[in-house]
Amino acid sequence: MMLLLYNDNNGNIEFQKQQLWTAIMQAKQDGLGNEEIMENVREALPSPMVYYAETVVQQIDFRAKLSRPVIEVNLEFLFQVIYESVIAGTNDEEILSICAEHCTLNQYEFARYALEYIHLNRMPSQWEQNNVYHQMIEIVNISPIESLFEYIESIKNIYLKQIGYEVVQENLYNLFLSKKQISYFTDLANKSRDNFIKNYCYRTAVLVARVTGKPIDLKQTGDGSIILRDPRYLDSDIATNKIVSSNILTMGQAGELLVDTLEDFNINAKYVDAKNGPTFNRIRVKLGRGVSYKKVEDIGNDLVQQLGEELGLKVAPMVSVVPGGVVFDIPRLDRQFAYFRDYFTFDSEPEIHSVSIPGGVNVDGTYVEIPLYSDNVTHILGGGRTRGGKSQFEKAAILYLVRRYPPSVVRLALSDVKRVTFGKFDGLPHLVAPVARDAESTANLLDYLVEEMELRYQEFERHSSIETIAQYNLRFAPDFVMPRVICLIDECFDLLSDNNYCDRIETALMKLLAKAGGEGIHILLYTQRPDKNVIDPLIRSNFPAKTAFVTTRPEDSCIILGDDKDKRAVYLLGYGDFLYKTTEVMRLQALYVADDEDPEYFQQLLLEAKNQNDSYTAWQSGLDFDEFVANFYGERNSNDSSKSKATATKTKQSKTDFEGSFSFKVQLDEEARNSILNLHQKGYQLDEIVKAVFNLSRQDGRSYKKFRNVVEEFLNSFKDGGEDDI
Repeated sequence: MMLLLYNDNNGNIEFQKQQLWTAIMQAKQDGLGNEEIMENVREALPSPMVYYAETVVQQIDFRAKLSRPVIEVNLEFLFQVIYESVIAGTNDEEILSICAEHCTLNQYEFARYALEYIHLNRMPSQWEQNNVYHQMIEIVNISPIESLFEYIESIKNIYLKQIGYEVVQENLYNLFLSKKQISYFTDLANKSRDNFIKNYCYRTAVLVARVTGKPIDLKQTGDGSIILRDPRYLDSDIATNKIVSSNILTMGQAGELLVDTLEDFNINAKYVDAKNGPTFNRIRVKLGRGVSYKKVEDIGNDLVQQLGEELGLKVAPMVSVVPGGVVFDIPRLDRQFAYFRDYFTFDSEPEIHSVSIPGGVNVDGTYVEIPLYSDNVTHILGGGRTRGGKSQFEKAAILYLVRRYPPSVVRLALSDVKRVTFGKFDGLPHLVAPVARDAESTANLLDYLVEEMELRYQEFERHSSIETIAQYNLRFAPDFVMPRVICLIDECFDLLSDNNYCDRIETALMKLLAKAGGEGIHILLYTQRPDKNVIDPLIRSNFPAKTAFVTTRPEDSCIILGDDKDKRAVYLLGYGDFLYKTTEVMRLQALYVADDEDPEYFQQLLLEAKNQNDSYTAWQSGLDFDEFVANFYGERNSNDSSKSKATATKTKQSKTDFEGSFSFKVQLDEEARNSILNLHQKGYQLDEIVKAVFNLSRQDGRSYKKFRNVVEEFLNSFKDGGEDDI
């Protein structure tokens, strides 16, 4: 069809384009990929039509990406699609036309805003940079330098502008050597609307004045907004070398500009280095002797005022102390996503002694993991406002754990009172219980973990010199492994605000945070509202690790990070930008799971997690969640009362009044008998058996004695050969 299309020389070109569009659409519907389509086009059609076909393919792909069966387009996704389309060469009019057709009004405004920032801040390809450079050289060779100024002013992209600034400085140096007068450079400055070019011209004028010994008339500068400074070096040779050697990295120029601005605030500093990260660019400076960090700690808003246009600052940069200096984190408007799938393949065998979760990507682009096995982590407190990236961080942690480790190595206990974050993980074999969705089920889950912790302590006591799960697994693995249990609670504010269950939840949390880390039970507690009046200070103080996402208030940052003065989380950029604090504080970009954009990959990993080979034998405490709930709290909290090891008819159902408030008639079912006999044969004492099977201790008073007597009678009858129920 494409050959026929080309041979129709008498046809109208617009008609041919329409036919080509129809042919490509049909090819797409037939399942052909872009490369196959373009290969056929290149063989059949001339170059102009090939170029048009490439544009058509890009437009079809762009439309397809936005035509998803969702009510609203995710803004992160929309930004990424627009960015890719700009890079592919799609013009702004076509992008905005498609957005107007498929997006809401707010999303369309976002698209316009995104286009502006992408053009301004995207990193051009090396080919594009070389092409712009050669165009500038050609302009200078055939036209006055004013034409170069006009060309640079027409460029939106800051990186391409920097190339122009370098060419301007080289040519100003040549003009300086040709002994142009001071007025020539001041006239050039007044002809330009670009403040950088104005300053370069004025500074060259100052240099000419110093070399010739002639005074410079400051009135000639014309623009009062320009700060006219002397060159830093007054020696003519050094000064001219300064102009020539200005071909430095863009971030290096930004660093020098930052240092100059700090000097305007009477802050002496020296530029050290700069790094490019996915979310922000980091400039490190060394403060002068005697300059306090407090002078720059809150200077962020002043930098927005002074350097907003030059550095693209729309929000205040975060300022932090690092070894050897102070760093300024400049937000990137073309920020990059760190996709979960780009960092893991899951081909290697899991390391059972080093269980970890994904952290994120640091400013060097290096992946950083969070080691749960480290004494500096064990439990994690985290929080941040909506759209901070907290949920994505949690989902990345869960997805990694269930896919990397089999259930014999890692178990999960999840609480999600919002009911939207963890529902996709229900049914996994790693779960010790169904995902808790309210305060009551979360309280049951935490009480269960407390009992699991006590049973692990008893197991350690049976083996001399073992105090931690790490020591236990080093001794017995790979014959059998004691699994780590990761309890992730998504919104603790709602739980700790529940009048009916907050006491139970707080008590259980304090016990677990104080003692469970060494036994391999890790608490990850997250909230959107880190209220100091809701989250008890004793709870907060027992978290050795913190993950702070962007907060609305400075005091929220202080609460999460455990430092009354550390309000840096308020300067974070959202969407996975967070601070990870243990013995030091790192700023990371969390991994993006993209379960809504790429559901096939997400579901594939879940399926692999369910069906993965588990070659280890897990240590079993003998504690089942359903049975625990049924036995300890009564049948009202059990979804399947027939599974209980012992049933009790109770006249009241208050745990606090357990002793002396119930009338019992205890019956042991077959499973209870087997559990009792199994523990007895392993050498467990009578009180240990009652604790393990019925979760009762001497502190439970009469109820403990009742169950203890029943167990004792059963064991005596078993020794005598009896099999009747008791």
